Amino acid sequence: MGILIGCGDGDEARSSGALVKVTTASRVGVLLDELPGDARDRAAADLLARPAEFWTQRAQRQLEASLYRLLYRNFFYTGRGQLPLPPVERWNIAIHPAERATIDGHDLVTVAYDFESTLLTALDEPGRADPALANVGGTVDEAFVLPVDPEHLFERTGYACMNESDFPPHSVDTENAPTFYDDSCQAGLEDGGCHLTEPIPTMSCVTAVTGAIGHVDTTLHFARVAWDAELADAVRVGAPRPGGPQLIAVQDGVKDHRIVYRYFAEDSCAITEGCVGAAGWRRLLQFTATMSNIGDQDMVLGDVGPDSAAVKNHLVSFSACHQHMHFNHYGKFSLGAAENLGSKRAFCLESTNRYFNTETTPLVHPYTCENQGTVTGWGDDYIAGLDCQWIDITPVDATGGITAQLSFEVNPDGFLCEGKRVVDKSGEPLFEPTTFTNEAGEIENRFQCERLPDAAADNQTSTPVTIPAQGGLVTEPCGRFLIGPTRNCGFAPASAVIPCAPGTQVALHCTGGSAAQPAAVRVCEASLGLGAIPCTYNDALGVVTQSGTDHDLPVTCPAARSLAEPGGLIAVYAAPLLDGDDVSGVTCTIAP
Repeated sequence: MGILIGCGDGDEARSSGALVKVTTASRVGVLLDELPGDARDRAAADLLARPAEFWTQRAQRQLEASLYRLLYRNFFYTGRGQLPLPPVERWNIAIHPAERATIDGHDLVTVAYDFESTLLTALDEPGRADPALANVGGTVDEAFVLPVDPEHLFERTGYACMNESDFPPHSVDTENAPTFYDDSCQAGLEDGGCHLTEPIPTMSCVTAVTGAIGHVDTTLHFARVAWDAELADAVRVGAPRPGGPQLIAVQDGVKDHRIVYRYFAEDSCAITEGCVGAAGWRRLLQFTATMSNIGDQDMVLGDVGPDSAAVKNHLVSFSACHQHMHFNHYGKFSLGAAENLGSKRAFCLESTNRYFNTETTPLVHPYTCENQGTVTGWGDDYIAGLDCQWIDITPVDATGGITAQLSFEVNPDGFLCEGKRVVDKSGEPLFEPTTFTNEAGEIENRFQCERLPDAAADNQTSTPVTIPAQGGLVTEPCGRFLIGPTRNCGFAPASAVIPCAPGTQVALHCTGGSAAQPAAVRVCEASLGLGAIPCTYNDALGVVTQSGTDHDLPVTCPAARSLAEPGGLIAVYAAPLLDGDDVSGVTCTIAP
C-alpha cells in the first residue's frame, strides 16, 4: 500500500504513512507472600508448570498499567502528545522460563518477557506525539515502575497508584484498577490531583508497590523506523469507512460485566440522575460500554464552554451533582425486556482507545471533557465500575437464576451526526429541536444531519448474561489464577446472617480450614432487604486466614444507615486460598 518516491542520498523516503516500533523487556509474576506453608509451595509448583499462554495474559495485564500515562501523555509533558500502544491484537510477547524469585523481599514466581509491536500512522503523527520521533531514527523512552504482579493491585496498594483525575469518586475497583494506574502519583493531596476518594493515600505509588508487591523497572522504547510496505500490511488494523464519522458498538465491552452490591444514600448523584431505582442497598450489573468511530472523519461535539453552541442548544448540560458537563445521549442500556432499571445515562464524548492501526489513524487528538469528540479510528470506553455504568437489577426476579441479553446501543437518539452536518453560510452547525429535555427541563436540540443510509446498522450489540439468584462477582468462580485472601471470587456463605448490636465491637470466633487447605474468611455487612452482602476485600469489616487454628476476629457491628437499613446484621463468607481446596467446614459465631 505504501508509495515510495525516490529521494537523493541522505533524504528521508516519502511514503503514505509512518512506522514506530515499540519494544520492552520486563518481568511479570504471581505474588506468594499471602499463602501459608504448604499452600505456597503448591501454588509455586503449579505456576512453574503453567504454559506460555498463561504468562502472556499476565504480561498483557501488566502492560495495561502503562496505558494511563501514554493515553494522557499530553497532560504529563509540555509540547508532547499522546503515544498509545498499538492495538492489542498486534502485540507480540515472547515468554522466558518461569522461576521462583525474591523481589523487594517478596516471594514470587516470575517470568521475563520481551514485548514488540508497531504503530502505523500518518507521516506527521510521530512528530506530533514527540518531536524526537519526527524523523526516521528518532527514539523516545518512556520509563515506568510497574507491579511485578498486576493482580489484586487495588487490594494491596489502595488508591496509592490510582489517578482519579476527571473521574467520579469510587470509580476504581478490583477489576479496573490497571486502567487508573499512574506510577507518578504521590502521597496525600500534593500530587496535582491523583487522589479524590477517602482515605487519601499516605505513601507514593512506587513506595506502595515496592512494599506490598515488588516492583519492576520497565522502559517502553519507541523508535521511528523507515517505511516498509510489508510491515505496514502486517500490522494494519481496521479500514475507515468513507462518508464521515460512523459509530459502532463494540461487543467486547458488554462481555466485560460483573454483578456487585453498593449502598446509595438519598443524596447520591446516582439517585439524582436516575441511575438506580431507589436509595439503599442495590444489586448492580456493571459492564463496559465501548464505541468505536470507524468513519473517516472525527465525531465532534466540540467546545462545551458556557457560551458554546452545544451548551446554548442544551446538547450538553451542566450536572450540578457531578460538577461537569454531561452529554446525555451517548448510549442506551437494556437487559432483556426489563424496564425502569435506572435508564438515564450521562457521559463526556472522548477518545480513550486507539482501535485502528492505519496510515490515517492519528496518534494525537485534541479531545477532552471540555472539547468533546472521538477521533477517526479511536474509540470511547466507559469501563465497568464508573458511576452509572450499570443496570440496576435489584428489582429483577432472578429466582433459580436467569439468563437475559445485555444490550448496548450507541447514539440511540441521533444526537451525534453519523454522516454530514448541515451548516449555515459561515460553516457553523445548525440544530433541530427534539422531544428530550435535560435535568433543568430545557429542550435538548441536536445537530441537523444528512445521515448515512446505514448509519445505525452497527450501533447495537449484546451478549447473554446469567444472573444468579444471589451473589455476583465475589461468589463467582475465580479465573486468571487469583489466589490468597485478597481474591474477590470463589466465596460462599460460611454462616447464616448474624445479628449484633449496631455500632458495637463484637468478636467472631472462627474455626475450620487446615494447614493443608487454608481458607480466607471475610466478614461483610448484611442488609435487611437484600440479606447477606458479598463484599470485596476492600469493603470487608474484617478478614482472617483460617489454617487449622481458631481465631477470635474483632469487628464493628454495622451501624444504622437509614430507617430501612437499621444495621445490626453481619454475614460471613469463606473461600479457599487456592482453587480446589475444601473449606466447607469453616464457620464463625459470635464469641460468648
